[in-house]
Amino acid sequence: MIRKATLSDSLEIARLSSQLGYPVDVTQLEKRLQFISTHSDHIMYVMESNYVLSGWIHANVRFLIESPPFVEIAGLVVDSAFRGNGIGKRLVLACEQWAAESGFTKIRVRTNQIRSDAVQFYNRIGFTNNKSQYVFD
Repeated sequence: MIRKATLSDSLEIARLSSQLGYPVDVTQLEKRLQFISTHSDHIMYVMESNYVLSGWIHANVRFLIESPPFVEIAGLVVDSAFRGNGIGKRLVLACEQWAAESGFTKIRVRTNQIRSDAVQFYNRIGFTNNKSQYVFD
């Protein structure tokens, strides 16, 4: 079942985030999830079965000066025990539907080039690579 994330999902979302090398403090995650849940330009879905999350996706609207507004997938994690079962694709489709219902015709995702499995996944479900870039903090 795909549904909107709730604060009670925080521990499971943190567990899944750690699987991709992004450990997150549950208290901080709860604050972020609270923000996301109260802003209509963000969406976060989870895939749940028997009170266990097998994946999550977060997307938000991006407004930039140089291009028309679009929706960007900010994060997607599928539990390593469930990868290859279509969960990621179903979560992306849920975001695509949300984007379309919100009036957006473009959805974008960024992934690190070293995550070859993610690059292959996005290519397989119809995304095309438009550019490579450096990210500076």
